[in-house]
Amino acid sequence: MKKILMYLEYDGTDFHGWQRQKSVRTVQETLEKALKILLKEEPVLSGSSRTDAGVHARKYPVTFTTQSSIPGEKMAFALNPLLPEDLKVRESMEVPCSFDARKNARGKTYTYRVLRRKTPSALFRNYAAFVPQELDLLKMRDASEVLLGTHDFTGFKSVGSTDPNPVKEMRRIEIWEEGEFLVMSFTASGFLYNMARILAGTLLDAGLSRVTPMDIEEILKSGNRGKSMVMPPCGLYLEEVYYRSEEKEMK
Repeated sequence: MKKILMYLEYDGTDFHGWQRQKSVRTVQETLEKALKILLKEEPVLSGSSRTDAGVHARKYPVTFTTQSSIPGEKMAFALNPLLPEDLKVRESMEVPCSFDARKNARGKTYTYRVLRRKTPSALFRNYAAFVPQELDLLKMRDASEVLLGTHDFTGFKSVGSTDPNPVKEMRRIEIWEEGEFLVMSFTASGFLYNMARILAGTLLDAGLSRVTPMDIEEILKSGNRGKSMVMPPCGLYLEEVYYRSEEKEMK
Protein backbone atom coordinates (compact mmCIF):
# COMPACT_ATOMS: atom_id res chain seq x y z
CA MET A 1 0.00 0.00 0.00
CA LYS A 2 1.30 3.46 -0.89
CA LYS A 3 -0.01 7.01 -0.86
CA ILE A 4 -0.16 9.19 -3.96
CA LEU A 5 -0.31 12.98 -4.10
CA MET A 6 -1.69 14.49 -7.30
CA TYR A 7 -1.98 18.13 -8.33
CA LEU A 8 -5.10 18.76 -10.39
CA GLU A 9 -5.87 21.55 -12.83
CA TYR A 10 -9.49 22.09 -13.76
CA ASP A 11 -11.91 24.43 -15.44
CA GLY A 12 -14.73 24.70 -12.93
CA THR A 13 -17.35 25.97 -15.38
CA ASP A 14 -19.16 22.66 -15.83
CA PHE A 15 -18.40 21.20 -12.40
CA HIS A 16 -20.58 21.61 -9.31
CA GLY A 17 -17.46 22.02 -7.20
CA TRP A 18 -15.05 19.45 -5.81
CA GLN A 19 -17.18 17.37 -3.45
CA ARG A 20 -19.25 14.45 -4.70
CA GLN A 21 -23.00 15.20 -4.83
CA LYS A 22 -26.03 13.32 -6.08
CA SER A 23 -27.09 13.81 -9.70
CA VAL A 24 -24.54 16.52 -10.55
CA ARG A 25 -21.07 16.48 -12.09
CA THR A 26 -18.25 17.11 -9.61
CA VAL A 27 -14.46 16.97 -9.75
CA GLN A 28 -14.27 14.27 -7.07
CA GLU A 29 -16.75 11.97 -8.78
CA THR A 30 -15.11 12.41 -12.19
CA LEU A 31 -11.66 11.66 -10.77
CA GLU A 32 -12.93 8.64 -8.82
CA LYS A 33 -14.46 7.10 -11.94
CA ALA A 34 -11.20 7.45 -13.88
CA LEU A 35 -9.13 6.03 -11.00
CA LYS A 36 -11.47 3.07 -10.69
CA ILE A 37 -10.88 2.24 -14.35
CA LEU A 38 -7.10 2.68 -14.09
CA LEU A 39 -6.45 1.03 -10.73
CA LYS A 40 -9.29 -1.53 -10.58
CA GLU A 41 -9.79 -0.13 -7.07
CA GLU A 42 -12.10 2.40 -5.44
CA PRO A 43 -9.68 4.77 -3.69
CA VAL A 44 -10.85 7.19 -1.01
CA LEU A 45 -9.84 10.70 -2.06
CA SER A 46 -8.82 13.49 0.30
CA GLY A 47 -9.04 16.87 -1.43
CA SER A 48 -7.35 19.94 -0.02
CA SER A 49 -10.53 22.05 0.09
CA ARG A 50 -14.11 22.32 -1.10
CA THR A 51 -14.18 24.53 -4.17
CA ASP A 52 -17.65 25.70 -5.21
CA ALA A 53 -19.43 25.33 -8.53
CA GLY A 54 -17.77 27.44 -11.20
CA VAL A 55 -14.51 27.94 -9.28
CA HIS A 56 -11.31 26.99 -11.13
CA ALA A 57 -8.07 25.43 -9.88
CA ARG A 58 -4.53 25.57 -11.20
CA LYS A 59 -2.89 23.32 -8.60
CA TYR A 60 -5.39 21.45 -6.43
CA PRO A 61 -3.81 18.73 -4.22
CA VAL A 62 -5.53 15.41 -3.64
CA THR A 63 -4.23 12.27 -1.90
CA PHE A 64 -5.28 8.61 -1.89
CA THR A 65 -3.85 5.21 -1.06
CA THR A 66 -3.50 2.40 -3.58
CA GLN A 67 -1.99 -1.03 -4.09
CA SER A 68 -1.21 -0.25 -7.73
CA SER A 69 2.25 -0.99 -9.09
CA ILE A 70 2.17 2.20 -11.20
CA PRO A 71 5.00 4.48 -9.94
CA GLY A 72 3.78 7.65 -8.28
CA GLU A 73 5.45 9.94 -10.82
CA LYS A 74 3.83 8.01 -13.69
CA MET A 75 0.30 8.13 -12.30
CA ALA A 76 -0.46 11.47 -14.00
CA PHE A 77 0.51 10.16 -17.43
CA ALA A 78 -1.52 6.97 -16.96
CA LEU A 79 -4.61 8.78 -15.69
CA ASN A 80 -4.85 11.82 -17.97
CA PRO A 81 -6.11 9.91 -21.06
CA LEU A 82 -9.07 8.74 -18.94
CA LEU A 83 -10.01 12.25 -17.81
CA PRO A 84 -12.14 14.85 -19.64
CA GLU A 85 -10.61 17.93 -21.24
CA ASP A 86 -11.63 20.18 -18.35
CA LEU A 87 -9.84 18.11 -15.69
CA LYS A 88 -6.19 17.04 -15.85
CA VAL A 89 -3.42 15.93 -13.49
CA ARG A 90 -0.45 18.31 -13.62
CA GLU A 91 1.86 16.22 -11.48
CA SER A 92 1.82 13.10 -9.31
CA MET A 93 4.20 11.58 -6.78
CA GLU A 94 4.42 9.09 -3.93
CA VAL A 95 4.34 10.63 -0.45
CA PRO A 96 4.57 9.25 3.12
CA CYS A 97 1.45 7.36 4.20
CA SER A 98 0.91 9.88 7.01
CA PHE A 99 0.51 12.78 4.56
CA ASP A 100 -3.01 14.10 3.88
CA ALA A 101 -3.80 16.84 1.34
CA ARG A 102 -6.42 18.45 3.57
CA LYS A 103 -5.19 17.86 7.11
CA ASN A 104 -1.58 18.85 6.40
CA ALA A 105 -2.40 22.08 4.55
CA ARG A 106 -0.82 25.18 6.14
CA GLY A 107 -2.14 27.85 3.79
CA LYS A 108 -3.58 28.68 0.39
CA THR A 109 -3.38 31.26 -2.36
CA TYR A 110 -6.46 32.27 -4.33
CA THR A 111 -6.60 34.77 -7.16
CA TYR A 112 -9.63 36.66 -8.38
CA ARG A 113 -9.78 37.99 -11.94
CA VAL A 114 -11.87 40.95 -13.08
CA LEU A 115 -12.42 42.05 -16.68
CA ARG A 116 -12.09 45.84 -16.84
CA ARG A 117 -13.66 47.22 -19.97
CA LYS A 118 -16.89 48.90 -21.02
CA THR A 119 -18.49 45.85 -22.63
CA PRO A 120 -18.76 42.21 -21.49
CA SER A 121 -16.75 39.41 -23.09
CA ALA A 122 -18.10 36.37 -24.91
CA LEU A 123 -14.76 34.58 -24.49
CA PHE A 124 -14.02 35.24 -20.81
CA ARG A 125 -17.52 35.18 -19.31
CA ASN A 126 -16.71 31.96 -17.42
CA TYR A 127 -13.21 33.00 -16.35
CA ALA A 128 -13.48 36.53 -14.94
CA ALA A 129 -16.06 38.80 -13.35
CA PHE A 130 -17.14 41.79 -15.44
CA VAL A 131 -16.79 45.23 -13.83
CA PRO A 132 -17.27 48.09 -16.33
CA GLN A 133 -16.82 50.93 -13.81
CA GLU A 134 -13.51 52.70 -13.30
CA LEU A 135 -11.56 51.33 -10.35
CA ASP A 136 -9.11 53.22 -8.15
CA LEU A 137 -6.27 50.74 -7.58
CA LEU A 138 -4.61 52.96 -4.98
CA LYS A 139 -7.74 52.86 -2.83
CA MET A 140 -7.94 49.09 -3.26
CA ARG A 141 -4.34 48.64 -2.14
CA ASP A 142 -4.84 50.96 0.83
CA ALA A 143 -7.91 48.96 1.87
CA SER A 144 -6.05 45.67 1.52
CA GLU A 145 -3.48 46.77 4.12
CA VAL A 146 -6.15 46.64 6.82
CA LEU A 147 -6.76 42.94 6.10
CA LEU A 148 -3.15 41.85 6.59
CA GLY A 149 -2.25 40.02 9.78
CA THR A 150 -4.24 37.76 12.09
CA HIS A 151 -7.94 38.59 12.40
CA ASP A 152 -11.34 37.09 13.10
CA PHE A 153 -12.75 36.98 9.55
CA THR A 154 -16.34 36.20 10.59
CA GLY A 155 -17.48 39.28 8.67
CA PHE A 156 -16.02 37.83 5.48
CA LYS A 157 -17.80 34.48 5.35
CA SER A 158 -21.16 33.30 4.05
CA VAL A 159 -23.78 31.40 6.00
CA GLY A 160 -22.96 27.71 5.84
CA SER A 161 -19.29 27.96 6.79
CA THR A 162 -18.29 24.79 8.67
CA ASP A 163 -14.87 25.99 9.85
CA PRO A 164 -15.07 26.27 13.67
CA ASN A 165 -12.17 28.74 13.80
CA PRO A 166 -12.78 32.09 12.06
CA VAL A 167 -9.35 33.43 13.03
CA LYS A 168 -6.97 33.35 10.05
CA GLU A 169 -3.66 34.96 9.20
CA MET A 170 -3.76 36.99 5.99
CA ARG A 171 -0.13 36.84 4.91
CA ARG A 172 -0.14 38.58 1.57
CA ILE A 173 -2.49 40.51 -0.73
CA GLU A 174 -1.37 41.65 -4.16
CA ILE A 175 -3.30 43.60 -6.79
CA TRP A 176 -2.07 44.12 -10.33
CA GLU A 177 -3.20 44.83 -13.89
CA GLU A 178 -2.80 42.25 -16.63
CA GLY A 179 -3.95 43.68 -19.94
CA GLU A 180 -7.72 44.14 -19.73
CA PHE A 181 -7.80 42.26 -16.43
CA LEU A 182 -7.37 43.21 -12.80
CA VAL A 183 -6.02 40.40 -10.62
CA MET A 184 -6.25 40.18 -6.84
CA SER A 185 -4.19 37.55 -5.01
CA PHE A 186 -4.88 36.45 -1.42
CA THR A 187 -2.51 34.22 0.58
CA ALA A 188 -3.69 33.15 4.03
CA SER A 189 -3.39 30.38 6.58
CA GLY A 190 -6.92 29.35 5.63
CA PHE A 191 -10.17 30.61 4.16
CA LEU A 192 -13.75 30.53 5.42
CA TYR A 193 -16.70 29.74 3.15
CA ASN A 194 -16.81 32.31 0.31
CA MET A 195 -14.15 34.37 2.11
CA ALA A 196 -11.99 34.93 -0.98
CA ARG A 197 -14.99 36.04 -3.06
CA ILE A 198 -16.18 38.40 -0.32
CA LEU A 199 -12.69 39.87 0.11
CA ALA A 200 -12.53 40.47 -3.64
CA GLY A 201 -15.92 42.18 -3.55
CA THR A 202 -14.91 44.33 -0.59
CA LEU A 203 -11.73 45.52 -2.29
CA LEU A 204 -13.67 46.25 -5.46
CA ASP A 205 -16.10 48.29 -3.35
CA ALA A 206 -13.07 50.20 -2.07
CA GLY A 207 -11.96 50.79 -5.66
CA LEU A 208 -15.44 52.15 -6.41
CA SER A 209 -15.28 54.46 -3.33
CA ARG A 210 -18.11 52.56 -1.64
CA VAL A 211 -16.10 51.52 1.42
CA THR A 212 -13.04 52.92 3.19
CA PRO A 213 -10.25 51.28 5.19
CA MET A 214 -12.11 52.40 8.33
CA ASP A 215 -15.22 50.55 7.12
CA ILE A 216 -13.16 47.38 6.70
CA GLU A 217 -11.73 47.78 10.20
CA GLU A 218 -15.31 47.96 11.49
CA ILE A 219 -16.27 44.79 9.58
CA LEU A 220 -13.35 42.97 11.21
CA LYS A 221 -14.39 44.21 14.66
CA SER A 222 -18.15 43.68 14.33
CA GLY A 223 -18.24 40.54 12.18
CA ASN A 224 -20.92 42.17 9.99
CA ARG A 225 -20.01 43.06 6.44
CA GLY A 226 -23.29 44.80 5.62
CA LYS A 227 -23.85 44.94 1.86
CA SER A 228 -20.35 44.06 0.65
CA MET A 229 -20.44 42.13 -2.62
CA VAL A 230 -19.97 38.37 -2.87
CA MET A 231 -18.33 38.10 -6.26
CA PRO A 232 -19.41 35.38 -8.72
CA PRO A 233 -17.41 32.12 -8.70
CA CYS A 234 -16.22 32.40 -12.31
CA GLY A 235 -13.39 34.79 -11.40
CA LEU A 236 -11.94 32.69 -8.58
CA TYR A 237 -8.91 30.39 -8.96
CA LEU A 238 -7.28 28.17 -6.36
CA GLU A 239 -3.64 28.77 -7.22
CA GLU A 240 -1.66 26.89 -4.58
CA VAL A 241 -1.97 24.98 -1.32
CA TYR A 242 1.05 25.14 0.98
CA TYR A 243 2.45 22.48 3.27
CA ARG A 244 4.97 22.73 6.09
CA SER A 245 8.11 22.73 3.91
CA GLU A 246 6.57 25.45 1.72
CA GLU A 247 5.36 27.84 4.43
CA LYS A 248 8.21 30.24 3.73
CA GLU A 249 6.72 30.82 0.26
CA MET A 250 3.58 32.22 1.86
CA LYS A 251 5.38 35.14 3.47
